[in-house]
Amino acid sequence: MQGKIADFGIPDIFQLVSSQAKSGSLAISGKDRVTIFIFADGKIVDVQPDRREPGSLLGTMLRDGGLLTDSELKRFLDAQGGAGKKIGELLVEKGKISPEVLARYLTLQIKECLFDVLTLTEGEYRFEGFAVRPSSWGGEPLRPDVLLMEGMQFLDEYARYREKFPPGAFRVSRRQGEKVDPHALTEVERLVWKALEFSDDPDRVFRKACLTGFEGIKGLAALRERGLVELSTMEGERDDPALRLRKELARQGRFDSILAGLWAGAAAAAAVWLYGSLLSPDAAETFTEWVRFF
Repeated sequence: MQGKIADFGIPDIFQLVSSQAKSGSLAISGKDRVTIFIFADGKIVDVQPDRREPGSLLGTMLRDGGLLTDSELKRFLDAQGGAGKKIGELLVEKGKISPEVLARYLTLQIKECLFDVLTLTEGEYRFEGFAVRPSSWGGEPLRPDVLLMEGMQFLDEYARYREKFPPGAFRVSRRQGEKVDPHALTEVERLVWKALEFSDDPDRVFRKACLTGFEGIKGLAALRERGLVELSTMEGERDDPALRLRKELARQGRFDSILAGLWAGAAAAAAVWLYGSLLSPDAAETFTEWVRFF
């Protein structure tokens, strides 16, 4: 089964695989990347995000959530190749994280990848059937229909919640002196509130809370409406590649101007030397005497 997303939408593809209780891999390509979902009897048991999107990789998610350091992540990734195992399996075997924590982050990874492919309007899909045995450490298989309901909510509401915050990168922190009754907050709000102890970077806050970006921004918006958090904007270029390119070209232009000035100065100095050494009256007289001698 294969085709173009424009002819057969992403929700329809997932529903078809689920309703027919198929097992195998569903590869969805678009925006220069490929995401592969693994199905067992019509349920999603794993996902293989494109490695060009490091934020969707399990190790990166655990690192950003404070469960791994950079050095630990590198060590486990190096060991992964020799052991022939996935990083999640290694982390559980070594006692670095519990099976319950791994299952939560695997679910988060599947959700984030599904939400991402739902934004595609162009691209291709390809399903290949084969027997799949779910791993003992991978958590419970997920029903696509339930995830698709959350995904459609994401498509409908994410932009509305995101526009409540500054465009581009920003930082968030608890408002000083605020006392909060946790029972007055929803579960998502409590998770975001607690994770604000860990970082002021919203993306890392959401990772620490093990929430999708949609769930996290929705909870953060609710905390802001309660007057419990403060925001600060960031001066940065990472969210505006066009601005970064313009500044780089401007810097290059200044460099070229400076370089041209240096060459002009060198040429002027050479001219002065040439005149002083060869064209001055003293030099001319010396040259004349030399000619008469010979």
